[in-house]
Amino acid sequence: AGYICPVFQRSISPERMPQPVPPRLAAALATQYRITRELGIGGMATVYLAEDIKHQRAVAVKVLDPHLAATVGADRFLREIRITAALQHPHILTLIDSGEVDGFLYYVMPFVDGESLRARLVGANGPLPLSETLTVLRELLDALAHAHAQGLVHRDVKPENIMLAGRHAMVLDFGVAKAVQSAREGARPVVPGDGTLTSVGTSLGTPSYMAPEQAAGDPDVDHRADLYSAAVVAYEMLSGSVPFTGRPHEVLAAQVTATPRPLRDISPSVPPAVAELVMRTLAKRPEDRPQSAEAMLRALDAITGLGAAAPPSGWRRVEQRLGRTAARVAAVAALTLVGVFGVLVTKPARDATWLRTDALPEIDRLAEAGHLDSALRLVATARQRLPLDTALEGRLLNVAYAREVQTEPADLELSWRPLDGDATWHPPVQSGDTLWLPRIPTLVRAQKPGYRERVIFPVAVRFAPLQLEADDAPHPEMDRISGGETQVAMPGLSDIPVVELHDYLLDRFEVTNAEYKRFVDAGGYGNAEYWTDEIVGPSGRTLVLRDAAALLVDRTGRPGPATWEGGSFPSGAGDLPVGGVSWYEAMAYARFVGKELPTLYHWTRAAGTPQMDLIVTRANFGADRPQRGPDSRAMSPYGTYDMAGNVREWVSNAFSSQRFILGGGWTDQTYAFVDAYAQAPIDRSPINGIRLMKRFTADSTSRVAWAPIARQMRDYRLERPANDEVYRGLVGTYAYDRVPLDARAESVDSSAADYTVERVTIATPYGRERMPIYLYTPRRAKRPLQAVVFFPGSGAFYQTTREEIATTSLDAVINSGRMVVWPIYASQYEREHTLASDSPRETANYRDHVAMWVKDVRRTVDFLQTRVDVDTARIGYFGYSFGGRMAPISLATEPRFKAAVLTVAGLKMERPRPESDPLNFLPRVRIPVLMLNGEFDHYFPLQSSQIPFYTLLGTPPAQKRHVVFKGGHSVPRTLLITEVLAWFDTYLGPVAR
Repeated sequence: AGYICPVFQRSISPERMPQPVPPRLAAALATQYRITRELGIGGMATVYLAEDIKHQRAVAVKVLDPHLAATVGADRFLREIRITAALQHPHILTLIDSGEVDGFLYYVMPFVDGESLRARLVGANGPLPLSETLTVLRELLDALAHAHAQGLVHRDVKPENIMLAGRHAMVLDFGVAKAVQSAREGARPVVPGDGTLTSVGTSLGTPSYMAPEQAAGDPDVDHRADLYSAAVVAYEMLSGSVPFTGRPHEVLAAQVTATPRPLRDISPSVPPAVAELVMRTLAKRPEDRPQSAEAMLRALDAITGLGAAAPPSGWRRVEQRLGRTAARVAAVAALTLVGVFGVLVTKPARDATWLRTDALPEIDRLAEAGHLDSALRLVATARQRLPLDTALEGRLLNVAYAREVQTEPADLELSWRPLDGDATWHPPVQSGDTLWLPRIPTLVRAQKPGYRERVIFPVAVRFAPLQLEADDAPHPEMDRISGGETQVAMPGLSDIPVVELHDYLLDRFEVTNAEYKRFVDAGGYGNAEYWTDEIVGPSGRTLVLRDAAALLVDRTGRPGPATWEGGSFPSGAGDLPVGGVSWYEAMAYARFVGKELPTLYHWTRAAGTPQMDLIVTRANFGADRPQRGPDSRAMSPYGTYDMAGNVREWVSNAFSSQRFILGGGWTDQTYAFVDAYAQAPIDRSPINGIRLMKRFTADSTSRVAWAPIARQMRDYRLERPANDEVYRGLVGTYAYDRVPLDARAESVDSSAADYTVERVTIATPYGRERMPIYLYTPRRAKRPLQAVVFFPGSGAFYQTTREEIATTSLDAVINSGRMVVWPIYASQYEREHTLASDSPRETANYRDHVAMWVKDVRRTVDFLQTRVDVDTARIGYFGYSFGGRMAPISLATEPRFKAAVLTVAGLKMERPRPESDPLNFLPRVRIPVLMLNGEFDHYFPLQSSQIPFYTLLGTPPAQKRHVVFKGGHSVPRTLLITEVLAWFDTYLGPVAR
């Protein structure tokens, strides 16, 4: 996911856009090269487009990474790369200059107008034609044969290093891998007379193309490793895929141990002899492969028959077949076609120039300014002209996110517009069943003649499907809500069952005074068929309808809501939501109109509570009056309005003798949107309102959805943690025997530019399990390193592979010069899943897992103390969500942590056993703690969860900090990086480079 440097075709992260040319570099090279702009950055060097002043030609200047330059040294680098200058071959891109000036190490190659083999493969989106594959493979082997004859091994053969210029393939970067190898991993001392920079145990290369001996870190890698990589490239050209895929460490392990799938099983059209040659060259042992590029080239020539007599020239073949006159006529026609073709082919060139000089810079400018909607529209225009450009696809990922699209009917017309600002509807950016929307709050509109228009807020909706109702369908005041597995995401309700809902209809707006008046005018308060529920009065006594009617009156004693007078609503309030109604009145009105109150499941599914931060900021909270539904901006994902704020909305489920009433009202605070609030069903507060649903005839949703719900709510302002005597008994749960660690190094992934990833396993102090630990070690920091132990969120229990480090923002911690340590805790990721639920219920299963997690944390610190590259006096903790919520137990029982950062953490409403309850451990935490939270976090509300957590921390007030930002259950990356690095700099100490 990135864009491709147009010269050297290096994959560039979409977060890293081309930067201005450093003035010091431009000045240092000014006498030889006029550098115009940066083309891209790779793991070893930054590439600049330049003009060779003396020869007046375009060149590409590669400037070695400053850290690598400082480590390898000018003499050693220039000595090694000098070998490359001697390579003169039609299929090797020539090195034309290299040098050192003002601390910069650089080398210069011709600017090549072409595309990389990688770009060709991406454009083909599958196998390449056999003839093209064999041509590229032959020229690659020809280049390797020449280099190997000079004693030079490439070590990083891959499609990115093969340029397709004109009709020929050209191999890039010969000798560069060897020249920087010592800087990549840390070289051994140079032996006098050795003349190499090879380091023992180094795995330099790209995992998908590395020979088994490279992946295993064999120091004696020779030219046969290049043949293996060439065979992987051939395999990919012929099948559309490399032999092994997955995460880097998985690919490295497969290169050493796994057998590739036979090529002809994937692509049966590949000639058997070609497939046999490729598979033989993919042998695990170098001695089982062809022993030289020359031998492999001869085998390929024998297969393709290039050793036979040369055929007649192209023109003579035409004359032989057509005769001289007909051939001349054909020639005239061909020249005419060439002229037409020449006009046509200039358009792609013009489009490419426009993209590089106009479109991409403007897209970057718009994105930088936050105008992501405008940037997406320009991306859409550019994709129409250049649909396969990789740089453009990288920009698309920067400014937009994808939503799967399924619509019913299938040919709906879709458009989008920002929720705020520009009210113009724009055509979609669509790729098959994927709709791209700007990374800002956006509305989507669906239209089709004969159907009712639909507008949704698709922040949480996967269109499954987005369905329109016909113009003549009943209930135009309602919207269809897609069914599916539904879990209620509200504090105190995480233990209730998951329910499979069918599609249903829900009122777009809250019931208005005018609508409710029809019920009053029809004598609804006196019609017993609408009042079938047992009515319990304020005193707790059951009332008959006649007695209840005396309570259910307006201010003047007439039947109607408590906010009315004289049997009617105030003047001008007809289109405002009705308020002042009890649960019983809401149920009676629902029967009157042939609908029903939604269940808690139906209500929360439509409300979009996980997107609280995007909804409540536009909702009617903390106000002095309700508002009209059509005036609202508080849209939930499926197109309903005011489910947050305005009036509270009764739902059907009971909690003990109360009924739930959700969403909050205009006098409430914003956290009420996700508060599982319940009150007496006879309550007639002015902010009590109604929204109704209707099921389809075939609906068979389980009755569990309507069942009473047991809510767990804790008032942490009143609860007290365990006293010292009780605590001494609780803390014993986390003691363990110091059995041998039995640490085993499993793999090292060196593919990232700024850090290595080491996988180690250690023995756990319980059962007979082994715990994997991933160590992200920065390349540029001075040893020993500060270490930060990470505990992820609850998603780790439901995924089989770890997230990318960048998605956690921990890459910033690594880049700051600290080691990030990511243990795989019990029941997370690849470890066997034995956790019944991550909810803190009073179960032995949960209690046992808490004990295992804390022991895993402490055991990780035991392991770090055995590492000579870790500063064991400066170990930090980083907990995200679940990892922050559980942190008090680990931080209180493990004294070797010196500082902690907890992001989007808080206290849960469910009550676990005392030994598993963070409440009892919070006062025993003494180290500096930083908390980063969203004001509108639906998992850990500010007032009832975050503030009690922070207040109960035993850390001295001057050493704890609670940062609350306008957001939900995630921390903006910039804020996180700023706060986290400053915190660790203060309490672990700054990092030495």
